[in-house]
Amino acid sequence: MPRLNRASSVTVGNKELIVEDLLKTIIYLPAPQVQNFFDEIGLTIPREIRMYVLREVLREKVIETRKSRLTLADEINYRLSWYTEFTETQLENLLVFFDDPKIDKEFLEDFWTDLLSYMVEKKVAPKDLKRLMDMSLTHVRAVGLQLPDMKTYNRDLKSLFFDAPGKIDGLTPSKFRPVLYKSSTLTEIRDLGTKYEVEVPRRLKKAELANIIIQELKDRNKYSENEETKIRGMNVLMMQRYAIDHDIKASTELKKEEIIEYILANAKETKESYFIPESPQVYEKEVHEVVADVNPPKLAKKEPAVVKAPEVVQEEPKPEPAPEPIVIQEVPEEKVVEQTPEPVVEKKVEEKKVEEKVEEIKEKAVIKEPIKEISTHVEEDKRIQYVQQNIDISELVYEIKKLREAIELAIVPKENTAVQVQEEKKPAIIDAVPLKTKADQKAVVLNSAEFYGDPKTLKRIVEDDEANEREKLVESQKATSSIGTGTQKSKMDLADAPAEVRFFAKMFKGIGLFLFKFLKFILKYVLIIAAIAAVIVILYAVLVYFVTTLTFLQGVTDFFNNLGGFGIITRIHGLLASLGI
Repeated sequence: MPRLNRASSVTVGNKELIVEDLLKTIIYLPAPQVQNFFDEIGLTIPREIRMYVLREVLREKVIETRKSRLTLADEINYRLSWYTEFTETQLENLLVFFDDPKIDKEFLEDFWTDLLSYMVEKKVAPKDLKRLMDMSLTHVRAVGLQLPDMKTYNRDLKSLFFDAPGKIDGLTPSKFRPVLYKSSTLTEIRDLGTKYEVEVPRRLKKAELANIIIQELKDRNKYSENEETKIRGMNVLMMQRYAIDHDIKASTELKKEEIIEYILANAKETKESYFIPESPQVYEKEVHEVVADVNPPKLAKKEPAVVKAPEVVQEEPKPEPAPEPIVIQEVPEEKVVEQTPEPVVEKKVEEKKVEEKVEEIKEKAVIKEPIKEISTHVEEDKRIQYVQQNIDISELVYEIKKLREAIELAIVPKENTAVQVQEEKKPAIIDAVPLKTKADQKAVVLNSAEFYGDPKTLKRIVEDDEANEREKLVESQKATSSIGTGTQKSKMDLADAPAEVRFFAKMFKGIGLFLFKFLKFILKYVLIIAAIAAVIVILYAVLVYFVTTLTFLQGVTDFFNNLGGFGIITRIHGLLASLGI
């Protein structure tokens, strides 16, 4: 029968109801009532149904969690990599770990959908389904729409489910071992044992520890009855020391693989078919190896191919052509002519000869000729230069002047050198004609053109020239003056005077400077105070003059009049009266 979905219809009592309507109240039933109902109808559920629902509901959340922890090499991410192979207990604990009400409700809806599908498949009576629906309605009316506690819900329904033969918690022993060893904790494994009524001891007893040591000795072919008697007579601490000394892995604390083996050996689901694993490597498998062992690839059987023997066709032998005769021609030998190498002439000898010839040619090519005198003559430029008005040509004139001075200085030495050459060649002429001095020489005229332009511009140029000449004169006088340079000595040089004289000179000089500064300070403030007093007296006199009712100030007026015997207030009043005020 196909699996029901939420849109499917189910016969409940005398009515046909949709699964979606049943889920509105049935998912809120608590676990004890659900367990009692199934006990009454005598129906148990395969464990794979709940495991399938848990795995599908949690899949998206697991993928999201693994993506968020993809860059973290943490233990949770590694354990979740085994998610597809988890036992039922691990899936239940994972649902509690996420603690998401949305996921819890989705799980209950899918779980009850599959339960109803299984109940219909097992032909549960419609009246029983009606009773289940009435129970849920009564509970919702009494408590409300409150989901059951998922921390205890699945565990309370543990007796409702059963494993397939040879499985425990939904897995076979060969798969159970590596999955729990790689992806579970000691606490979770012990809790799984409690679920299947296997109380895993916290510590091994003395006899159990002795059995482990003796069994290890038997495996190593070192067992003897005397050794067994000796071991069983030891206390627990001595046994542990004996195991360490003989490199035997035995301890009172149970390891993870020992707990797993203890559960498999004592659980009623696997007790009858339990066997000790041949190698501890069964615990070291990874998830892909476990999946490959459970679902080995099926190889298609290949039928042997029938190979037909090729038919042999006998052909008549063809006559082979007669071999052609091989003609060997004699080749005349060529005479080898030996070529004698040409004599090699050293390049160094040739280069030396060429250099000598070049030097001889150079010596012959040199001709001594008399040095011709080159005279320079600057003609006057009679062309008139027109200068546009309203243009400042002061900079241009300045540059021309500098150029003129430079040329004059350069031409005069050349004329002197030319005169000296003439003196050497013609001494008689020099004696007859006296040389002109430098003062008699005329200045070279570079430009004799008249100035055409704005008169103001010409005047400014002339004034600038005069100012420059004055500055040059002042600078030259400063350079020749010795004033302020410290070169003149006073009549009395203190450096040569006795120490007492220098002391008193410095003392009186200091006193003089102090008195000068003090008097200067006093004079400054005396003048300021006198000016302020004069202003106050004038203001007071004006006030008393215009306000005649201030008779109580008569004493002050008399004081100012008697001050110095000048009658200051009276004089000011007379001045104001003369002005007609």
